[in-house]
Amino acid sequence: MTSAMDDTADDFDSFGTERAVAIAVGIAEPKLRLLLLDALQEASVPVLEESCAVNRFDDLVSSVERLRPDILFLGLPGLPNDPALIIARLATLDPALRIVAVNDTAEPEAILKAMRAGAAEFVYPPFVSAAFEDALRRVIEDCGRAPGGERSAGSVIGFVSAKGGCGSTTLACHAASHLRRLTKKEVLLADLDMASGIIGTIMQTVARYSLDDALQNLHRMDLKLWKGLVAVAPSGVDVIPAPPDIPTPAMPISRKLPPMVRFWRMHYDLTIIDLGHGITQPLLDVIDSIDTLVLVTTNEVLALRQSKQMIQTLAARNFGANRLKLVINRMPKRTQIQLPELERVMGHAIYADIPNDYHRLNEAYSEPRLLDPGSDLGTQIGKFASRLAGISATESKPRGFFRLKGRK
Repeated sequence: MTSAMDDTADDFDSFGTERAVAIAVGIAEPKLRLLLLDALQEASVPVLEESCAVNRFDDLVSSVERLRPDILFLGLPGLPNDPALIIARLATLDPALRIVAVNDTAEPEAILKAMRAGAAEFVYPPFVSAAFEDALRRVIEDCGRAPGGERSAGSVIGFVSAKGGCGSTTLACHAASHLRRLTKKEVLLADLDMASGIIGTIMQTVARYSLDDALQNLHRMDLKLWKGLVAVAPSGVDVIPAPPDIPTPAMPISRKLPPMVRFWRMHYDLTIIDLGHGITQPLLDVIDSIDTLVLVTTNEVLALRQSKQMIQTLAARNFGANRLKLVINRMPKRTQIQLPELERVMGHAIYADIPNDYHRLNEAYSEPRLLDPGSDLGTQIGKFASRLAGISATESKPRGFFRLKGRK
């Protein structure tokens, strides 16, 4: 029951707000979820996402951070932990988020605990009632009073190659530098290529610490400690390199990466993550925590075949097609297969194609330095990065393209 918000914006005027609010529903109990969705449909309220993952707290947080709803209807039955603790933790992620606790009964103790934890409203069946409509009106009006509807978190974009040598690391490094130079926003470049991370070399940084050090100190992480761990590239981009040695299987990365990404999101306007190549464990660990995944391939047969397999694998994991951007790198000027034919073969839209200029890129890396932004290839990568970040081609001054408050 996902509706287009533009078509129903007028319905929200009756609730006292000038803009359509984004509503997400996280309810594990099927009957309770269906009753609520029917009530929201009856009230002509569009839902951004029918179901947030609620089986694990980390999955719930990742869903909320990715969707960035104004209102979250959170079902209390079936939550993995104490509902009050979960509500309190969610409330600290984004002060603008309104949490509506949904229960199957009106238990006074449950109501009291939920409201004390930070819930804006508490609702229960029957939802087609004056009490439910009043609660819905109050929470929507409260969203209307939020200053500008600004979000408090930045964007997270992952880059991954279909196979080794497709160039996702090059695009990630140049995109980060371009956006930092253009916008003066806070940009982080994180290396999660655990097999052969080379971001530090490309970005000309000498790092004393790595991602391993950050993860080991995650339990006491704050901005002061973090700034002592990252290296700053000449372009002004903060860089956290991959561990210098290949991590052992016992290294507890999986459970630490989602909260690490949440920390980055809260302190950077844009986080760009290099995820190496293929479907790796780090990619699976952060897949629900990122906004966009850029899949970089070439027009070579093996690369295209691997890309198609990755697209199918991600689709099977319910990774939305709109979040996956397919990029053809090193596109030759003359090719037998044109982009429309490639799209048909891949079964996925091609977001961008980047021309080939191996000689100029190799020349830059041998010095070492990044590409000249004014070069043909540098200009093309800049246009791609600007589009990815939502900046118009003619825009030269920074603006709030990361959908969050401006930072100094």
